[in-house]
Amino acid sequence: MAAVGYWATPGDRARVIVDERGTEWEVYDESTWSIELALEWDFLPQTENPGLIFASRDGRRRVWPCPVGWQKLSDAELLALLTAAKTSV
Repeated sequence: MAAVGYWATPGDRARVIVDERGTEWEVYDESTWSIELALEWDFLPQTENPGLIFASRDGRRRVWPCPVGWQKLSDAELLALLTAAKTSV
């Protein structure tokens, strides 16, 4: 049996951005998560209303709904979304 990757395609992979304090944030589209990735976290992904997840050593934040085409946003645009994101527990 072949190993199952976390995402279906390279375009669905997390993106890393760095804020003004030097904190690295991994950015994920919650709707593309697999069960393997969800099991690595201490919370389950939203299936009814998936968002864009920002995860770092400082915590997690979500933006709802996940912006269409977020992968094409610049780092500055993603950092602006991060600023507006809600803290996720």
